[in-house]
Amino acid sequence: MSTADLFRRTLAAIGLALCALPAAAQNRTPVADPSKCPDLWAEIGLPEGKPQGKDKFIVICHLGYVSGHNNVTKAPDWVIERVRPKLADATGEATRESQDFHADELILPPSGRAVPADYDHSGFDQGHQAPAADFKGDQKLLDDTFFYSNSVPQVGRGFNRSIWRSLETQVRKLSTGPRDELYVITGPVYQQARPIKIVRGADACGAEFTLKGPENGKASICPANSDEADPSARCTNGVAVPVALFKIVYDAKVQNAFAVLMENKSHTGQYPSNRTFEYIKKHAVSIGTIEDLTGFSFFSALDERRQRQIRQNCATFKFH
Repeated sequence: MSTADLFRRTLAAIGLALCALPAAAQNRTPVADPSKCPDLWAEIGLPEGKPQGKDKFIVICHLGYVSGHNNVTKAPDWVIERVRPKLADATGEATRESQDFHADELILPPSGRAVPADYDHSGFDQGHQAPAADFKGDQKLLDDTFFYSNSVPQVGRGFNRSIWRSLETQVRKLSTGPRDELYVITGPVYQQARPIKIVRGADACGAEFTLKGPENGKASICPANSDEADPSARCTNGVAVPVALFKIVYDAKVQNAFAVLMENKSHTGQYPSNRTFEYIKKHAVSIGTIEDLTGFSFFSALDERRQRQIRQNCATFKFH
């Protein structure tokens, strides 16, 4: 069944009335069936991409996000969440203390799952795609972000714990402003045969930079190439390390979106501490560029004209 067919059937089943969050989340459990969580994606549609076998790709409904998991890379290709003021409020009491990532048993076969040993002493953070802090208003939803189906290997210092976290924080602030609610799609970009060049003339936002590859040279991580084993060993069935991360932010009220693409490396020293927004803005790219890099088409539920406008244009964005 195509995403478009699934979308139409889902809307018919729920009478065109999307479920509210977090009430819908509280009444479900994680399940490998996207029709069980239309409140998370039906308004924008699931990303569409090249056909993949059922043992290679699976879509999983979690409580506050839906993950398109790639069983070959052992990581999500994309994660969709609805960022809402009550959930993302920084004053929320939910905490991530004592939380550890764990394997997602909904991923079958088991060989497609990442496990803690893959990340142990790998030199990479377990990088949330749907951030835990987006759910500080609900402990149950926050806890549910700690699955490897919501994580990719990210450089820690200078990226996951700094500039990427700043981007996540700014997106949360947007949801408490005039936009009120946002759809956010996050995912990895992987290295190709050659360094990936974003050319100004080909990107609607005028972006121009090169994605050169994993910072420490590891294309994937597994117990065999941990720092305590042989860091130079190659993993035949490890967790793929992305060369970059993308984040797409969609405002359903005005049907417009912007995207940011940042290299998975330390960005320390590349921008003054008081110029974080300006540095992030330099990494704005068009949705079309993200689609070209990932092989996915986004916003399948929108009409073709709107999809084309979103894909080909560069939406301006302000975090302040």
